[in-house]
Amino acid sequence: AKADAADAAALPAGSPASPEPQASTAAADVLVEVVELPDDALTRLYPTYLEEGAKTLSEEAFYRLVRLFMKVVRETAMTDNRTIMDSKQLRRLEADEVVEVLEGPMREAAAEVLRVRVRAMRDDAEGWATIAGNQGTVFLREGGGLFKVVKETILTDSFALFSDKEATRKLKDTTRKVKEGEVLEVYEWPKKEESSGLTRMKCKVKSDGAIGWVTTMGNQGALFAELL
Repeated sequence: AKADAADAAALPAGSPASPEPQASTAAADVLVEVVELPDDALTRLYPTYLEEGAKTLSEEAFYRLVRLFMKVVRETAMTDNRTIMDSKQLRRLEADEVVEVLEGPMREAAAEVLRVRVRAMRDDAEGWATIAGNQGTVFLREGGGLFKVVKETILTDSFALFSDKEATRKLKDTTRKVKEGEVLEVYEWPKKEESSGLTRMKCKVKSDGAIGWVTTMGNQGALFAELL
């Protein structure tokens, strides 16, 4: 059976990403989808993008709208070049990682695959990856911007938490609780809060639109929210 041209993940970092020689002159065409909406549809749609109480779309809100995330569904290679023939592997993208699309998708004619330039949310590594191989194997799917609460936690206004235990207890008593099963939309990706050792994420609670910071992982490894 013919293997997918994009499945070069088994090669060590620094080695050529494709074992088979291919035409280096292959063009990579940018795929563009144009969606036309009538004026009345735009009038109805625009308010749904506004945050509660806002009359205009903030730069931060616009940025969230245009960002595209993809979830790795099958281990594959992140390479340093758009064309597979000319690439070297930077590292492997593991299943369940999330990447942000920075450029593309672009069609590589020689390998008959779609390629995207991405940033891995885990470590900010940037490179090129293949959405699906030429035999149908899917490596990346659109999504990855949602988390599900697996252990009750709290939603706070700020990234940092009080170091004082009594202050933290009062905060827990007076702050909105985020219950198990609730779905969270990522606003800022999880990062460690150094003073507490907690991994924290800015998000919007899908059930009521509340926005704030939650702990996704405790300083002893306890999981509070996981990627959907």
